[in-house]
Amino acid sequence: MNPALAGVALAVVIGAVVAGSARHARTAILGLVVVMLLGPFLADPMAQPLGLAARLVGATLSGYLLWVAARGSGVWTGGSLLGWPAEVLVAAAAAVVGYGSHGLGAPALGPNLAQAAGFALAALSIAPIANGRDIVRVGIGLVLLTSGAILVRTALGGTPEPLEQVVIAGLVAALGGAVAVLAVSARAEGVDFELAAERAGRVRRAPDAHPIETHAPDAP
Repeated sequence: MNPALAGVALAVVIGAVVAGSARHARTAILGLVVVMLLGPFLADPMAQPLGLAARLVGATLSGYLLWVAARGSGVWTGGSLLGWPAEVLVAAAAAVVGYGSHGLGAPALGPNLAQAAGFALAALSIAPIANGRDIVRVGIGLVLLTSGAILVRTALGGTPEPLEQVVIAGLVAALGGAVAVLAVSARAEGVDFELAAERAGRVRRAPDAHPIETHAPDAP
């Protein structure tokens, strides 16, 4: 086992746990940035400089847009309902499965630690995507799922070529930008990142169709 890759994989999983469990929005985004910035280094051999630079630029841009969307003090997101210890157990179990299943059924060209981290990220993304009630939490789940899929692809197919790295960087930046735009729009409604905000003072219109009144027949 490569100690450097093991350290990177551990840092990626810890960042994902923080992103999925923290309730303070900027703390969760900081954990997500760690995942996006360190993910490209979880490869053997290391990516070429052009591809690596593109991935770092895409991750930085995505993280910056999310950071700006969560500006201000006391900005919260949903966080984990079970807390970070449960998230750690989920990540550890998924990482063991990913590590043990590396190369089963077909030769794998990348490191098994990348698959272990990818499985952990995918497992941690399930709760935010399925149960998230605000834009940032759902967005964190989508970014974790995307990052996990990229790591599994690296573990199975080897280090991506520079052009593929550029495409991945664009995908990560676009996803982070889309979540940031939606988050800013939600905050403009007066609540923090809620998926469906009820506008204050909104006038509800009565339905156009009214039930037909039926009258009992007159008594003889």
